[in-house]
Amino acid sequence: MIAFDDAREMQRRASMYYGDGLLDIGIGIGLLFIGFAMIFGFGALAGIYPALILPVAKSAKRSITAPRMHHLDFMPEPDAESRMRRSRAVVAVTLAVLLAIGVLALLMSRMMPARIAVGLRANALVIIGSLLAALFIAIAWGSSTKRLRGYAGIAVLVLVCGYWFGLSTAWYLMIIGSIVGANGAVVLSRFIRDYPRFYGGNGKAYQRSF
Repeated sequence: MIAFDDAREMQRRASMYYGDGLLDIGIGIGLLFIGFAMIFGFGALAGIYPALILPVAKSAKRSITAPRMHHLDFMPEPDAESRMRRSRAVVAVTLAVLLAIGVLALLMSRMMPARIAVGLRANALVIIGSLLAALFIAIAWGSSTKRLRGYAGIAVLVLVCGYWFGLSTAWYLMIIGSIVGANGAVVLSRFIRDYPRFYGGNGKAYQRSF
């Protein structure tokens, strides 16, 4: 049995736990946001998404994940400081990729010479798809979450199919976002079902593999 008397310690562990599906939902909504923004000509707004989602994600961790950590036999890696550095690196990479996508959309539509813009448009799906797959791999490494590697494989598969059928970049992002977000919702629903909120007293600690 694990007792969490320190609320800060409980929240710290919750922030390093990725079996609740919140990471997946955040990424999925972000890709949908970018896709819709591209369709309506506001692709450069992609870079503001992390600033919008981070406070929401922290609040969700506090209200959804932290009260259920009492049930989990979850211990952060012994090298917690190294894990935190990896998490910060993942956030930095995520911001860089989203900004790159937004800048690419802006340059292709307004600021870049026509010849270069045409070349970028012709290969935009491959460029963004490759960046997205690399992002999933980076997040999987930073969070030690295996299912993120599966998302990288899905991103490549949809990229190949999309390139073959002439799928637009915006629709590609929205398809991947829908898949990732939907799977995250399934993981979250299982997490909430299997681990009810802890209101005090003694709770049995057990471990579930995600």
